[in-house]
Amino acid sequence: MTQPTSAGIDRLLAIFAHPDDESFGCAGTFAAITKRGGSVTLVCATRGEAGEISPASTATPDTLGEVREAELLAAMNHLGVTDIRFLDYRDSGMAGTAENDEPRAFVNAAEADIAATLQGIIDEVRPQVVITFGADGMYGHPDHLMAHRTTTAAVLAQGAERWQPRWFYYHSVPRERMQELARQAGGAFTGMTDEMLATFGTPRAEITTEVEVTPYLDRKWAAIMAHLTQMGEGGPLSHLPRDVVRETMRHEYFTLVPLPWAAADGDPLAELSSQADTE
Repeated sequence: MTQPTSAGIDRLLAIFAHPDDESFGCAGTFAAITKRGGSVTLVCATRGEAGEISPASTATPDTLGEVREAELLAAMNHLGVTDIRFLDYRDSGMAGTAENDEPRAFVNAAEADIAATLQGIIDEVRPQVVITFGADGMYGHPDHLMAHRTTTAAVLAQGAERWQPRWFYYHSVPRERMQELARQAGGAFTGMTDEMLATFGTPRAEITTEVEVTPYLDRKWAAIMAHLTQMGEGGPLSHLPRDVVRETMRHEYFTLVPLPWAAADGDPLAELSSQADTE
């Protein structure tokens, strides 16, 4: 059931692992699409129960999942995204942590079952575009990697009798940018070994799509800051001056994945930049 080619994006489906994954990487893109009358469906595999808790938040380890769900809803309100769905798995934590052993953890679910659930969502939403993590998982988080594997499996298994998205993208962060951040004192990746950093992000030469989101920076920043448990002192952006943060956020990156049923007929995310308007 391949859809006709469209010059715009009427329906986008984004599949990520935790609340805030979407805001750092895709908030401007989401805002650009909803501003033009398109819709975004966000699927979040977990509620981020194993995440950090900023001193600015009153959340506790027992309430963190509930609080982060509310934060995600608030963040998406800034972007015009109203269709938010949780898969109800538990945050698996970073590799090698005790959370990996939790039976309800996302990484312990059957990949075929997750992919089947995602296929049902694809058939229901009928998106032109699907976005998820790339094979690097941005920085190798087990849940990011699971989202990558299961979403890729789901999209590629959409046979002719099912809804077939026309464009499939991996959200990407230039590896060179992540290495640059690692060299800054107090940065999010300070202390990582050269071997680990060599696997983080996507080499800039492999990234196909850059979206200019300057008109939506205020909305993007509001969405990011809605994730209060993850922001504040010690957060991933706390060591950077505000002007540097805004410059860093001006572009969002994606890698277009060829689909066996879709001819090479454009790059609609890249076209968002040429269609940019002011807020």
